[in-house]
Amino acid sequence: MNRRRLIVNADDFGLSEAVNEGIVEAHQRGIVTSTSLIASGAAFEHAVALARAIGTIDVGVHLTLTEEEPVSNRKDIPTLLDGDGRLYLHTTSFVKHYLAGRISLDEVERELDAQIARVVSSSLRVSHLDGHQHVHMVPGIRRIAGRLAEKYGIPAIRFPKEPPKPYMFREGGAAGRLLQLFALNAFCAAADIRGAKRPDHFVGFFYGGRLTKPNLMQVLESLPSEGTCELMCHPGRQDAGSPRAHWQYRWPDELDALTDRDVGEWLQSRGIELVPYAALAQR
Repeated sequence: MNRRRLIVNADDFGLSEAVNEGIVEAHQRGIVTSTSLIASGAAFEHAVALARAIGTIDVGVHLTLTEEEPVSNRKDIPTLLDGDGRLYLHTTSFVKHYLAGRISLDEVERELDAQIARVVSSSLRVSHLDGHQHVHMVPGIRRIAGRLAEKYGIPAIRFPKEPPKPYMFREGGAAGRLLQLFALNAFCAAADIRGAKRPDHFVGFFYGGRLTKPNLMQVLESLPSEGTCELMCHPGRQDAGSPRAHWQYRWPDELDALTDRDVGEWLQSRGIELVPYAALAQR
């Protein structure tokens, strides 16, 4: 029998206390095996305290070049900031400036180094790197992520290439999301992936922020027949006052899906083993 393993990674640990608590619940009562921590998140300290308290959740770094406050001194990273002295509000704006040659890769490395160092200094063992809005796959930045992974002894980096599946084309209003998926896959195809481990497969981009139980089952039923696959997810508890409400993420619905008993039993019945990102370093 071919071995099938699934890493279920919850992004945005540290975004808010409601998201943090949802991620921990999805780990303790559900199928989440790993999470990735935003070093500049408003609830960073809360996330670190939770991770230390439970001691079983695998933690990576969610490299962030948009929407959050920088970790570095602002005067050291002027090309990464908008007119308000914050990181750009969206990856689209960042990439436009990057393609126009107005982003300093030295400053990118300085900021991402500072983010990783902050997580490492919290005494959490870092299992992997990934990126907010997958900015770590932008050409040039991927090489920086690889260098920093080597510097800090971080064994794995997310490779978010999700193959198109038939269910994606059956869903109404999905054209925009499919275009984003194809664009991200193009970035992945051009990326230098040497020097770091990664799962064999990746899923979860298409349903990012809306991984309800029906959507989750669509994804699971289409998992590859062998190898280790990462499932990206975004569970959380209800947070009516979230400054990220414009994302329109369905955090509580994802939490419900990831803790649903049927889902866990389905995985078990198919012999799919749930593993953390740290398992990649052991193979």
